Parts: sequence; structure tokens; C-alpha cells
Amino acid sequence: MRKVRIAYVALELHFGGLQRVVSQLIRRINGEQFEPILICLDHGGIFGGELEKEGIPTYVLNRRPGPIDWKVLRGLYKILALHKVDLIHSQNGCSFYSAVSGQAARVAGIIHTDHGRLLPDKRTARLEDRFSSWLMDRVVGVSSELTEYLASVVNVSRRKLATIINGVDCSRFMPMDENQRRRLRSEWGVTDEDRVIGTVCRLDPIKNLGFFIRSMPEICRRAPMCKLIVVGDGPCRQELEEIARNTSCKDRIVFIGSKTDIEKVMPAFDLYACTSLSEGTSMTILEAMACGLPIVASAVGGNGRLVGSENGALFPLNDSNAFIQLVTDLLSDPDRMIELGRQSRTRAEMQFGLDKTVMEYEQLYRVVLSGKGHNIG
Repeated sequence: MRKVRIAYVALELHFGGLQRVVSQLIRRINGEQFEPILICLDHGGIFGGELEKEGIPTYVLNRRPGPIDWKVLRGLYKILALHKVDLIHSQNGCSFYSAVSGQAARVAGIIHTDHGRLLPDKRTARLEDRFSSWLMDRVVGVSSELTEYLASVVNVSRRKLATIINGVDCSRFMPMDENQRRRLRSEWGVTDEDRVIGTVCRLDPIKNLGFFIRSMPEICRRAPMCKLIVVGDGPCRQELEEIARNTSCKDRIVFIGSKTDIEKVMPAFDLYACTSLSEGTSMTILEAMACGLPIVASAVGGNGRLVGSENGALFPLNDSNAFIQLVTDLLSDPDRMIELGRQSRTRAEMQFGLDKTVMEYEQLYRVVLSGKGHNIG
């Protein structure tokens, strides 16, 4: 019996939580039963390049701006037919292309994962995803809150919906020994007395980093030894750096750009903060938890499932006073931060391991394909 061929379709596989989820899933999928290929509609990126080097068939279609790139739609159809793909697993922004080309190529199963919505959610995006869902077998939300949004706002049929929570590789993301921490922090100009607030994300409006940076002067006034380390790149970097330069604490805010080895960066933080406007199940929060960090996060999306009083705190979205108070209270109590970090690590290991997520996707693939007469050993 030949392996089930799965086409993972994404806009790109550069830096980001969605991108890491897809790359981890491709690497961890049961190789005796499933044979993955990767198709990027826009461009490849770091993770895409790594997978190609590891022998995963990889295609980049270079989609043109505009409503529909018919050349890309035809190209996707041809790839699906060439590889005799059994199942498509598409990601944000790819629902229309995956659904239409999958139906045209008579792919047996089509699954789409929604990793989070841009807010405000564009009507055109909702209509596209609703139409595409009619042609799909399952639509997955990465948090129960997101799945409910897909049902009640996007109007995806509830019988097609499923929830699969993202997982983190706790063997890769883990606390760092003190000597490694000290060496890394010294590269950032951080002393032993400094307290590092870290955040890792694509520098995009939805991550709400302008709010974060504008809160830093008051945080620094109350906790003079704190420093903000921003890891990542994106369309807002220049604007955010300008905001930082105009603050009274510009020397306490450091942008270090994108890193491929986040697992070697995060453990050097003292506290992880997420100020996003919207999240599904945040991969960077999960990774920070696995690295043994206390978390302060906006009370949006699936953050409440990850963060509680035992490992950090949530604050109401855009409530600067609450955010500043939570951060400075923690920075003033190193022993409490250490204990919350231990609880973060335990919670990541016990509830959010990557293997569980991979097994749930594999089971969903089996359920969808068995309904189409495909037997998987």
C-alpha cells in the first residue's frame, strides 16, 4: 500500500508561528504512512529552504498581487495532479486556491487550518473562507475561541469544524544554564543586574508592538534595570524603531532582528510579554513557556488557555495601566518569576507537547480519507 501523499499549502514559510507549526508537522508526520510535499503560493522562506534541503519536494509559485492569480491556480492544480496528491492541508490565506484546485484535481480530502484572524477581519476574507469551506472536508481552528469565531462570524458549518491546539517541541525549547544565559545577554549589552522583557514575533500591526514600546518609559521609570529585547522582522520594523527612538528610554529597547535559533535566544529572557490584538494559540507563548519563562499576555484568542495565575498573568487588551502594573510587579519579585517560569515549563510539557498535536492531525487525516474510501495502515 503506497503512502498517503499530503500537500501542505502555505503562502510562505519564513519566520512566524504558523510557519513553525507547518514545518514541524512536515518533519514529525509518520513517514511510514504519509509522504509530504510543500507548496508556497508566494515565496519560500527560511523554513521552506530547510525542508527542501531535507529532501521534501518544495514548490514556490510566486503569486502576483491581486484578487486571483490564475497562473498560480493552474500551477497548483498541475502539482497536485503530478504528485497524485491524496490530501491537501492548507493554511491561512490559501483556502480559495486549495479548495478550487483540489476539487479540480479530484484530491480525495481537503483540510484547512486557520491560525488566527486579522482584526478587523475583512469582509472579503470572511467570504473567501466561507465559500472555500463549502468545498472542503474539515476546517481546523487552533483554539476553541477561534473555532467558535469561524462558526459564528465566518459561518463555516459546525459539522466541518475541529479544534487542534498547537504544540511545542519541549526537547528543543528548554531552559538554558546560567553560563549560556550570561554569555548571550552580554551580546545584547545586558548586565547581571538587568531584567529582560522579551518578545518574539513578526513585526506586523496585529502584534501591537507600538502599544508595548509606548508603555516602556513608565515600565523603565518603575523598574530602571529593565530592558526590552524585540526579536523578529517585518513591515513595521522601521516605524517601531522610530517610536522607540522617540521614547525617553530608547537605550533600553533593543531590536535584534530575525533569528532561526529562537530556542537559543528565549531562555535568556527573564519575562516574556505578548501584546497582540489577536491570537489563535500562540506558538511563541508556548515556546516561552517551554523555556521556563513567566508570561504576561493580552487577554485575546487562545491566550487564556495558555496563561493563568500559576504561570503569569493576562491583561485586558490595550489597557496600558494593567500591562505596566503586571510587568513591573513581576520584575520586582525575581523569586516569583522563577516559580512562575517553572510552572510554565511544567504546563508546556504536560498539556502542549508537539507529539500530541501531530497525532491529532494524523487522526484527522485518517478520518477524512477513510470517509472517501482510503484505508491507511
